[in-house]
Amino acid sequence: MKSLKRIAGIFALTLLATWGLNAGAAGLGPIKLQSTLGQGFAAEIDVLGLQPDDLLTAQARMAAPEEFENAKLPYASVVSRIRVSIVPKGADKAVLRLSSNSPVTEPALNLLIEFSWRGNRILQKYAVLLDPPR
Repeated sequence: MKSLKRIAGIFALTLLATWGLNAGAAGLGPIKLQSTLGQGFAAEIDVLGLQPDDLLTAQARMAAPEEFENAKLPYASVVSRIRVSIVPKGADKAVLRLSSNSPVTEPALNLLIEFSWRGNRILQKYAVLLDPPR
């Protein structure tokens, strides 16, 4: 009888642990660049794995300069001019739209995006090449 209770307890803990992993499983996909060198910055990033009500609390922004430093990434001044907005694409889908009005003159940028929802937070690094070699 004790071994049956123990097995049931282990099963219950495993089930709870698995459910907990799935509960906060949103993430960010690859960046899709829509601009080139000398233009205002434009890109989109798919938000993956959202639950239907995750967009109610979701927030996105470019990380602060200190967070770039902590991640050992160079912080280009143009990064402060890139806005990040969440654009819903249905009940449980969204993209992050990154944009700036001023032209980007650096051929390569490192971006660090902060995305948070329902008490969860991720920082995602992106390396962007605006003027690919020919």
